[in-house]
Amino acid sequence: MKYTARGIVRLVETDWTAFDLTAQVAHLATEGYLVMPGLLDVPAVERIRAELADLPMNVAPYSPEQKFAKEPPQWHSRSFAELIGHPPLIALLHAALGEEIVFMLGHYVTSGPGVPGLSLHSDFQPFGSPAKGWEESSPATLRVLIYMDDLTLDRAPFTIVPRSHGAVHQVANPYLRYDHHPDMVTLTLKAGDAIVFNVKAFHGTHPHLGRDPRGMLELAYRPAWARCAGPVKEWAPEHLAQAPQIARPYLGPRNGGIAEQALGTVVDARDGRFGGLMPPAPAEYLR
Repeated sequence: MKYTARGIVRLVETDWTAFDLTAQVAHLATEGYLVMPGLLDVPAVERIRAELADLPMNVAPYSPEQKFAKEPPQWHSRSFAELIGHPPLIALLHAALGEEIVFMLGHYVTSGPGVPGLSLHSDFQPFGSPAKGWEESSPATLRVLIYMDDLTLDRAPFTIVPRSHGAVHQVANPYLRYDHHPDMVTLTLKAGDAIVFNVKAFHGTHPHLGRDPRGMLELAYRPAWARCAGPVKEWAPEHLAQAPQIARPYLGPRNGGIAEQALGTVVDARDGRFGGLMPPAPAEYLR
């Protein structure tokens, strides 16, 4: 059995290449996360890495080896901006979120030797916070992490508590953080693989124990109805004007969407277009 400073490492050994779109949506809905192997090929990863080489970065207060983009990387790298509408990713997002999708976040993070493990936390802050404002208050958001280097056990691998996105117990207060949780699992990946997860799920990382750094691209999307509980900063008009065509369908207003406009609406669902109300069950439940 493997251990790190965060506790036991329970590696996920799922064969993600065997999942079709229905199975992907089922796993995301029930477990709260999904791996998309080979979402980007190596040339695409290296192209984005080169375009982000001079992106200004902030240094984390807890480690000089943890750095975060000072500005949204999609306005610095054309290739990153094209990721916003990357067809394989968008196919999954449409299946999971519906046809009207809003891109809410682009980010770039690098991790190096000595970075401590990130405590298990939720990226859902329904009542806002001084640190994030209303940025994480949307009730329905999926976050996408694309790794630019192999995510090995010694490179701060991703951890998550499966099914924690659906918990309503008091311990699922999204403002709590956890360490050494016995139910967390760990994911190791190849460069170009992606993790998609529900922001309500408790997730984090193990410490970075190796010598080699890793880069990570981050994107987030929500269905159009699920606007944040308070105002957030809109994308600058000059950036939107320069966005690649493939990204533009998902660059609607970050404050757009009025869910309550549907109040009292009754829909005849007999034609099968509303299956998203009941996501597919994993195949093992159907045996």
